[in-house]
Amino acid sequence: MEMHSNLYYKHPDSKVMADLNRLFKQHQGDKDKFIAAAITLNPEHGQELASDLLDSVDNVEFDLGPETIQSIEGFSIAHFVHGSSGDEFIEAILLFLKALLADIHTQAWGCGDDDPWEFWFKFEGDELIREDDEPFNDPEEDEEIKASIYTWWHTGLPEKIKEGFLNEE
Repeated sequence: MEMHSNLYYKHPDSKVMADLNRLFKQHQGDKDKFIAAAITLNPEHGQELASDLLDSVDNVEFDLGPETIQSIEGFSIAHFVHGSSGDEFIEAILLFLKALLADIHTQAWGCGDDDPWEFWFKFEGDELIREDDEPFNDPEEDEEIKASIYTWWHTGLPEKIKEGFLNEE
């Protein structure tokens, strides 16, 4: 099974945003480059946090290297393709980013390629919340999903960001 995930992150400092983008773009599977980029972002704890994250993934190049990174209204969106552990890797990346930079806004959406199933991650304070749904099974349930999970997850994001199967035209 393949999993697709979009990791969203935003920081108020444009230099930090550039460093975050480099964190994901420049390592190309080199653990030392990834650690160095993390140290740039957090000189005190970057090495330890990056090492812990590196120990939790299977392949640095693929598990921590997004296929694309784009920008929408100040948010960077990193698109990952993982195997069946993709949701666990995205959760680990989110926790890593929040520990690395306490003032970051980061959250993620993902789906599997086999059936209509979505997973959503968002911080409420320092607690990472996960929600899952299975759209297209029942129209009434879809309305409930849109009113609850979709509304919760999209709160605080620009209107241009419309994630989720039920938001597709």
